[in-house]
Amino acid sequence: MAHHTHRSPNWKLGAGLGVVAGVIFAVMEIAGAALMGDPPLMPLRMFASIVLGQEALMGTSAGVAFVVGLIIHLILSASFGLIYGAIAARLDPDTQASYGKQAGLGLVFGAALWLVNFQIIARVIYPWFLGAPQMVQLVMHALFFGLPLGLMFAAAAHRAGEPMGVRRPTTA
Repeated sequence: MAHHTHRSPNWKLGAGLGVVAGVIFAVMEIAGAALMGDPPLMPLRMFASIVLGQEALMGTSAGVAFVVGLIIHLILSASFGLIYGAIAARLDPDTQASYGKQAGLGLVFGAALWLVNFQIIARVIYPWFLGAPQMVQLVMHALFFGLPLGLMFAAAAHRAGEPMGVRRPTTA
């Protein structure tokens, strides 16, 4: 019987790395808000507004906005990590383990998230998201979510010593 390898996304890895990249992104969003003179927890209020509506920006208590915002952000980060993992698992092994190629893919992925989330979804459902400086958001998504995500996937491929998502053949 022939041995076959097949590629399938490593869901646990994708979700986990998405959460780590999401934490990096949230920290940088909070720092960026503070540097721009905005309330430091405004990014968490923005995340909370996805489920609580625009009221989360000012009317919701800071504690509720913090908890809801953090939960929503981490769920979305894990989901985006899953998507990235599904894409990365389909790449050739050299690309999977290449820090340069994964960095490039991560930057493009982060920019694509901004495009879909801000320029499509927010325009229809969450127009208050468009009040944020859009070029700053584009850079933040690319540099502080996509780039770390791509680099962590490359590091995971190096640690594993085999391509991401490739399962070892089983013998019958």
